[in-house]
Amino acid sequence: MEFLDKLLAYYDLSYDEYLSLTKDVNSLILPNSDNLIGMDKAITRIKLAIKNSEKIVIYGDYDTDGIMATSILVKAFKYLNYDVGYYIPCRYIDGYGLNKEKINQFKEKGYSLIITVDNGITLVDEVDYANSLGIDVIVSDHHEIGDKLPNAISIIHPVTSKLGDVIASGGAMAYYISNSLLGRSDDYLLTLAMISTISDLMELKEYNRDMVRIGLDILNKNDYLQFSLLNDGNKYDEKSIGMRIVPRINSIGRIKEDISINNLVKYFISDDELFINKYFIEINNTNELRKELTLETFNKVSIDLNLDNPGIIELLPLKEGLIGLLANKLLNDYNKPSLILTYDKLDSNLIKGSLRSKNGFNVASFIKENESILESGGGHANAGGISINVSNYEELKSRFLEYAKSNPLVEEKEDYIDISLNDLSFKNEEILRSFSPFGVGNKEPLFIIKNIPTKNLKYIKNDTILSTSVSYTSKLLGFNMKKSEVDAYKEINIIGTIRINEYKGYKTVNFQIEKYQNAL
Repeated sequence: MEFLDKLLAYYDLSYDEYLSLTKDVNSLILPNSDNLIGMDKAITRIKLAIKNSEKIVIYGDYDTDGIMATSILVKAFKYLNYDVGYYIPCRYIDGYGLNKEKINQFKEKGYSLIITVDNGITLVDEVDYANSLGIDVIVSDHHEIGDKLPNAISIIHPVTSKLGDVIASGGAMAYYISNSLLGRSDDYLLTLAMISTISDLMELKEYNRDMVRIGLDILNKNDYLQFSLLNDGNKYDEKSIGMRIVPRINSIGRIKEDISINNLVKYFISDDELFINKYFIEINNTNELRKELTLETFNKVSIDLNLDNPGIIELLPLKEGLIGLLANKLLNDYNKPSLILTYDKLDSNLIKGSLRSKNGFNVASFIKENESILESGGGHANAGGISINVSNYEELKSRFLEYAKSNPLVEEKEDYIDISLNDLSFKNEEILRSFSPFGVGNKEPLFIIKNIPTKNLKYIKNDTILSTSVSYTSKLLGFNMKKSEVDAYKEINIIGTIRINEYKGYKTVNFQIEKYQNAL
């Protein structure tokens, strides 16, 4: 079977469906923003504000999606030569979402229109309060809708606005507003929306997938200094966005305990190369600190872990912005559902927690079953966040461990595409990339190459990294594969992905090994 045929079978696609999936795309095929329910009211109110020289403020969020969404609208207004205010809340000072204290400050500063991005859909009381002060609110959000909608001038949301069958990111919704406001699509704003789509793990189907394909193409054709620095000058793909760019952006909101996070918006809307280069150093240093603190805490926690327990639950004196990262690392390293909690800086009676899990332990179900002892909580099958009164911690711990015992993690059966060493070619890597971008809703396939004689394998770095040339242009590469352990088998099956590696201008097709198994 040809390599393409194997991929078509894996994704259950016909050849015609494949051609449709891989056709050339541009911004014209994205949803027409003018057709979104609520858009006409939003744009009418914004244009009235501009006509009357009203003060407008954009209120965002401290994660990458919120940063991108805020930057999109601020930059759009900049194109119109209309200055607007903006505010990215600090999780340690403001918490999530528009609040009454900030509304009071906006009133004092003379703002008469607030546009929320990546938040606001559940803030019924807050919008009512703004209205009572004579401030109009446009809500732009993508999060789950509550029992009641806020009484806003307009709501731009994938569900209420009838965008389509797939939930888009907060940044994407801001991008659609910018289209209607400017009367055109802007390449730079589209790239910001693309970044937000990847960062918030949106399902890569339909218009979300198209947006990512278009955005990546734009980034690779344009020298946007902000992103070139964040990507270390490398080629852009969904992995470089998710693994290199997004963590750096998120690090500011995770580490900084002041409102300096607003400099991120300035970074993305600025044309000042001196500022961009200078602030990138701040971003990079903060990200390095984030990695150090996470690893340091992980090493400390690991010493005293009781691995006989079915789950990991720890209350730690840790920055709130790091608890999700630590929970995720513990889950991946020990394969146990992990709940990491820390004291809420805004309320000494509360503890905030971040929960990570895999198939078998459903996070959303656990939160739902324990609403009676939680102050708040939400999430999906594999991740969620909660807040709880300090007095309920021991009860939560007991319930968590009992739930983990009754709902053990289940090893997911993975389908591998069977290939041979001869399939490692530039042509086949290009075919594989045509199925990208990979992510939620479009999983990257794993390949298996069977019956590799271990006596033929070569190693580097004290026999800990497998590095074996297959041909002049292809090789097998496996990290943390000790020769002494691999040599215990006569033949192995290797499972992994296909990557292009470029070093000093020389390209090779690498089979990057993720795991191996005894072939016999």
